[in-house]
Amino acid sequence: MRAFSAIAIFFFTLLFAACDTARPAAKSGGDDGLIEVVFLQMNDVYEISPMPSDNSGGLARVATVRKELLAKNPNVITVLAGDFISPSVIGTLKYDGKRIRGKHMVETLNTLGLDWVVFGNHEFDYDDQADLQARLDESKFSWLGANVRMKNADGSQSTFYKNVDGNKLNCADNVVYTLRDADGTTFNLGMFGVLIGTGRKPWVTYTDPVSTATLHYNDLKTRADVVVGLTHLDVADDLRLASMLPAVPLIMGGHDHTNMLRRSGNTVVAKADANARTVYIHTLRYNTRTKKATVTSQLRTIDGSIADEPATAAVVAKWEKIKNESLASSGFDPNKKVTELKQPLDCREVIVRMQQAPAGQMITAAMLSVARTQPVCALLNGGSIRVDDVLSGTLTELDIVRMLPFGGGLSEVEMKGSLLRKTLDAGWSNQGNGGYLHWAGVKKDEAKKQWLVGDKILDDTMVYRVILPDFLLTGNEQNMAFLKTAIDADGKSSNPEIMKVVKPNPNDKSDLRNDIRLALIDYLRP
Repeated sequence: MRAFSAIAIFFFTLLFAACDTARPAAKSGGDDGLIEVVFLQMNDVYEISPMPSDNSGGLARVATVRKELLAKNPNVITVLAGDFISPSVIGTLKYDGKRIRGKHMVETLNTLGLDWVVFGNHEFDYDDQADLQARLDESKFSWLGANVRMKNADGSQSTFYKNVDGNKLNCADNVVYTLRDADGTTFNLGMFGVLIGTGRKPWVTYTDPVSTATLHYNDLKTRADVVVGLTHLDVADDLRLASMLPAVPLIMGGHDHTNMLRRSGNTVVAKADANARTVYIHTLRYNTRTKKATVTSQLRTIDGSIADEPATAAVVAKWEKIKNESLASSGFDPNKKVTELKQPLDCREVIVRMQQAPAGQMITAAMLSVARTQPVCALLNGGSIRVDDVLSGTLTELDIVRMLPFGGGLSEVEMKGSLLRKTLDAGWSNQGNGGYLHWAGVKKDEAKKQWLVGDKILDDTMVYRVILPDFLLTGNEQNMAFLKTAIDADGKSSNPEIMKVVKPNPNDKSDLRNDIRLALIDYLRP
């Protein structure tokens, strides 16, 4: 176990230096035995700018809130509970000949003054490990990830790290550091970080987050007065963790995109709204004499009433300009009208990961419209829809790219009915996460507990033509590893339940199956 990471030592040396210069003179009464530390919490941030629909969010505004908190108490720790490298519109684009892939997020968060992050599942979106390593190396903030390891070519495992001035600095499993206030009260604060194990790449391996967190808590409690958690888990796992560690007063979580404040005994479990629409401000007050800690939490709305912090705003403006130029060079006109929505289109995760939503129906209909083998149905994983917003009025090409930032091609597949049933069942059971499936040409008869394809009961012995995103054939969607398929030059599949896969020619720009976003634009445009 590590008591300190080199990153933590570096960061808190700077923090103490800042505190020494900002701290007011000590009170004449000396140490009163009470100390407060403030946590500024974000989670699941994919956008650096305010949301177009309602002008909420914006990292330059969060930077202003941080400065306001620091003016009152130098012991402010700004955290992000996972998911920021991906996905975003800007991240999919190219700059200086390379995919941006989160570079804009790191630069913006560096300027904002972020202190700590825990890895989220979307930090592992990219197939090339070099992309994540580049973001690690660029980051000025520190990383936690007790239950995630890098799998090396020889099968061994090692800790993720960042390169700083020619040295490899390991990302921490946990950290302990000492905080001091103006009258000289000091205490030791411990923090661990764990995440959900769904970012399945061949170069990543995970241990169980709850048992790993328990292990690190048991280490930390021997060295720290108070231990808090920074997690990227489903709320059910956060609450399970809280029940197992009742002495932990605060778990700052991510992965769920809607703000919530739950209690398990004396433990507060908190999550803010995605894209910094809100942030949580937690004040942890510790009494060194009674050894008691209390937490008060305030949900702060981030909107136009908060001015932009100038340095962060300048970085945001730089990347917004790059975004518009890159979209234009990729064939998208950000401001070009696609259609006029007759009613608001709810693309929030609480909708598109829970039910057959209009957004999913629209996209699957677009998929069928560009198909060439006359598939009987279309399937779409709800996690493809990332805008997490309600769109209304004029729908532009930028809105389409925001809705489907991953883009990606479409495959037309001949599969056995037994595999189609298994896929539909898995998609139904994935309700609440990104693997929830939207469909066209399919119905579920709940009363009879059966699937209908067209108007007929699904037959396990038949072969069905289905159009779906290429991503589903990687087997990386939740509970859908059985769809993993390798394809030879003739389109023959390595999966025994998939007879054939038809893909578009990537060099044929007229084939809209090469990009689901182009298919949707074509479908919607009059």
